[in-house]
Amino acid sequence: ETCNLTALDGDSVIYIDRVETHEPLRLHVQPGTHVPLHCTASGKLFLAHMPAEQRSVVLKHLELTPQTDRSITDVALLETELERTRARGVGFDCEEFVRGMVAVAVPIRNAEGHCLAALACHAPTARKSINDLVGYIPHLQAAAAQLARSLALEPFSV
Repeated sequence: ETCNLTALDGDSVIYIDRVETHEPLRLHVQPGTHVPLHCTASGKLFLAHMPAEQRSVVLKHLELTPQTDRSITDVALLETELERTRARGVGFDCEEFVRGMVAVAVPIRNAEGHCLAALACHAPTARKSINDLVGYIPHLQAAAAQLARSLALEPFSV
């Protein structure tokens, strides 16, 4: 299935890189594309890992525009979902961003444990259920740890 490397960019998620599935049924999103925080697996993961004060400020200004009939558009319900996301350490999108697509996301953490980026996997529900993607979480977590080590070893130059 398709895997995505994403990061927080202001009040949205930016796709940094992707590895596309070879299946003909897929969601094609170019690197550089921005998607909402409140209804994507990566976005909810980023919100969940923000300090409480920062998250509160972001949620006050965030437009919870429904992308599908499953999008969470109530701040109190979203806060509850974010607490669950923080507790389990995995973000879920159950057809909230695009009807017929599900996704899971895991954090890529720095040495201090802060969420720098996310590694996500998404698939159409015609092929995979959210429960199927849950089975990929250990693989995503291992890859996220490997990416974190690589990022720590390679200094960025401008």
